[in-house]
Amino acid sequence: MSTTPVTPPPIRTSARSGLRDSVLGTRNLMTVAALGVVGSLLVVPLTYVSAIVAVSPRGVLVMCALMGAWMVPFLLPGVIVNKPGVFVVAGLVMGVVSAFLTPQGPAAIVSNLLGSVLVGAPIAVLLYRHWTWWAYLLSGAVFGGVNAMLYSTGFRVALTTQETVLGAIASVLSCWVAVGVCLLLRRALERTGLAVSR
Repeated sequence: MSTTPVTPPPIRTSARSGLRDSVLGTRNLMTVAALGVVGSLLVVPLTYVSAIVAVSPRGVLVMCALMGAWMVPFLLPGVIVNKPGVFVVAGLVMGVVSAFLTPQGPAAIVSNLLGSVLVGAPIAVLLYRHWTWWAYLLSGAVFGGVNAMLYSTGFRVALTTQETVLGAIASVLSCWVAVGVCLLLRRALERTGLAVSR
């Protein structure tokens, strides 16, 4: 009496199962969206502070020194959820919130997406393989340097060459402090048992 091998029934999976490990997976998307909303608690007030303070060369330098406060909401989602696209999704969420809560209106979406692209560009250039402190320092240099150069143009405040260089240095150093803050926040979350998604 011969026995034929029994073939197990095929395991059915969702067509969206591949999304689970991406930024669009439910857990990752909810985490990034929540971090984007929380980040808006910094971005919205900073928008008003910038409009009030950055009206003179000294004010622009003060805002450059505070650039790290701008960077934290853009960088933190990527430090917590290490997935391609995380910066853009968080920037979009912050932009939508800012569009309703700042005088910029819909232009806030574009400016927040630009900020997220500046932070995420070095990670993208590294092909999303290095989610490490030195890669975040590169992000800080790009974000801080470019924004420092754009501040005087954006607020139509003329700066001398010396002030421009000083602003760029202060901005990058401030962003590097922000990197340290984000890494400390990640460590604190890991201690509470909230895993970082890699």
